[in-house]
Amino acid sequence: MSLSINSPNSGTQQRFLQLLAMLQERRNQQMSSGKRIAQAADDSAGLAIAKRLEAVVRGSEQGQRNVADGQSLVRTADGALQSSHDAIGRMRELSIQAQNGTLGATDRELIQAEYDQLSAQLNQTATSSNFAGKPLLDGSLSGAGAAVIHDGAGGDTRIELGDASATALGVEGLDVANPDTLTALDNAQSLLSSERARLGALDNSMTSQQAQLATSRVNAEEARSRIEDLDIAKAVAESTRNRILQGLTIQGLRLSDMSRSKIFNLLS
Repeated sequence: MSLSINSPNSGTQQRFLQLLAMLQERRNQQMSSGKRIAQAADDSAGLAIAKRLEAVVRGSEQGQRNVADGQSLVRTADGALQSSHDAIGRMRELSIQAQNGTLGATDRELIQAEYDQLSAQLNQTATSSNFAGKPLLDGSLSGAGAAVIHDGAGGDTRIELGDASATALGVEGLDVANPDTLTALDNAQSLLSSERARLGALDNSMTSQQAQLATSRVNAEEARSRIEDLDIAKAVAESTRNRILQGLTIQGLRLSDMSRSKIFNLLS
C-alpha cells in the first residue's frame, strides 16, 4: 500500500516563490538599466507617453541648434556690416576734408584715391562675407532667398539681408569733393545703421526663442523621467523585501517537508 501526503499550502508556496523570482528578475533588469519601463509589458501606456515626450525633447534640442546657427549667421553679418559702417564713416570724413577750400588739386587726388579704395573695400566685404559658404551681403538673402530658421515649435524666423555693396549703397564712383557725395554717404550710413539695428533685434528675439525651447525641453525631459526612469531608492527597498519574502517562503517549504516526513513516519 502506498501513502501520499500533500500539504495544501505547498503548491501555493511554490507558485508564490516563482512569482517572487519573476518579480526579482524584472526588478534586477530595471535597476541595471535605470528604467522603470524597460519594455512595453512593464507599462504600455506609460511607454507611449514617454516616447512622445522623448520626441519633444529631441525636437527642442534640434530647434535650439537651428536657432543657434541662425544667431551665428546674424552675428557674422553684423560683424561685416560693422566693417562697412566704419568704411562709410571714413569716406564721410574724406568727403568733408575734400571740400576744404585750402586744399590743392594734388591733395584732393590723394583723398579721392583713398575714397575709391574704401569703395572697393565695401564691394569686397559684400561679396566675400559668408556663413558656412552662404553669401550674406550680396543681396542673395533678400526676398525669396531669405534664410528661414525652423525651431520645430512653429516659431520660424526669417533672416533677410540686403545688398551692402558700394554700388547698392550709391557711394561708388563719386567725386569725393562734390557736396552731393556727403549726402549719399549720409544716406548709406543711415541704411547700414538701420540694418544693424534690425539684426540686433533679431538676435535678441532668437535669444528669447532659445530660452523658450530650453524650457520646453527641460519640462518634457522631467515629465519623461517621472514616467520612465526608475526610483532607485524605492527599487532597492522592494528588491530587499522580495529577497526576504523569498527566504521566508523557502524556509516555510522546508518546514512543510519536515512535517510531511514526520507524519509519514508515524503512519508507517
